[in-house]
Amino acid sequence: MGPNLASHHVPSLLVVDDQPINIQTLYQIFSSTHQVRVATTGAQALEACAEKLPDLILLDVMMPDMDGHEVCQRLKADERMKEIPIIFVTAQNDPHDEALGLELGAVDFITKPVNAAVVRARVNTHLQLRQALDQVRKMAFHDALTGLPNRRLLGDRLTQAMVASKRSGHCGALMFLDLDNFKPLNDVHGHETGDQLLLEAANRLLTCVRETDTVARFGGDEFVVLLSGLNTDLNESTRRAQEIAEKIRTSLAAPYCLTLKQEGKQPTSVKHQCTASIGVALFLGQNSSQVEVIKWADIAMYQAKEAGRNQIRFFEPAK
Repeated sequence: MGPNLASHHVPSLLVVDDQPINIQTLYQIFSSTHQVRVATTGAQALEACAEKLPDLILLDVMMPDMDGHEVCQRLKADERMKEIPIIFVTAQNDPHDEALGLELGAVDFITKPVNAAVVRARVNTHLQLRQALDQVRKMAFHDALTGLPNRRLLGDRLTQAMVASKRSGHCGALMFLDLDNFKPLNDVHGHETGDQLLLEAANRLLTCVRETDTVARFGGDEFVVLLSGLNTDLNESTRRAQEIAEKIRTSLAAPYCLTLKQEGKQPTSVKHQCTASIGVALFLGQNSSQVEVIKWADIAMYQAKEAGRNQIRFFEPAK
């Protein structure tokens, strides 16, 4: 996930150069408007990025031990760091060297001695481009209302979880949730009030799971929770999934205090009870497809509804 460059966010830069005078020059240009960290070697630069992703890197080419080109290659080969914009800053004024840097994945190339106005303009341009790209990605992979991962991103996360499960031997679980009493709220009070409930439900779900788990909006009043790395033992994995599912069921069953807004009238409050039916499917490795795992959880969810709603059911394969 890329760094957040929202309006309240102070952009962070990593300046990498083995010459103190060059670091000092760039620090003076940016320190009043940006968070500036420095590294004097390629190894330090990689460590700094691993510790905390910068929004942009100003990278010298000619350095001992590990030059800028190698640093760039290593960053672009790392899934977590590959999207960081890199601007090469170098005394070399060779078109071939510039072309090589761009081919390696850098976004720009600035020659020394730097001009303050030029380097500031180029850095800000690439930060704005990165922000726009992050927004496009967010729209493509996240639900517009809740900000949760959408079906597409859920599919990616489920693939990763199944690969990790195969490698570690730990079970994972996918929960399919459907809100039981949501439609009457929409019918009586309108979609704006319904959206309030969906946002509150999303927030409650996030408080019930670990940071490593995924909560996604599947569509309408349906949510999916993906748990990974439960346990190598199936019974223990089932117990843990049951525990989290019960925590979710209890949290979602608490009354929702919503605000009704009507044109020309004072806002009023309304309480709404909305439980959830939860279906759970366990998986191990890649013995089954994504589609099958989601289908299993969906089947179990309908079994929970048929059992009276506000229930949890686990998928049990036919024997």
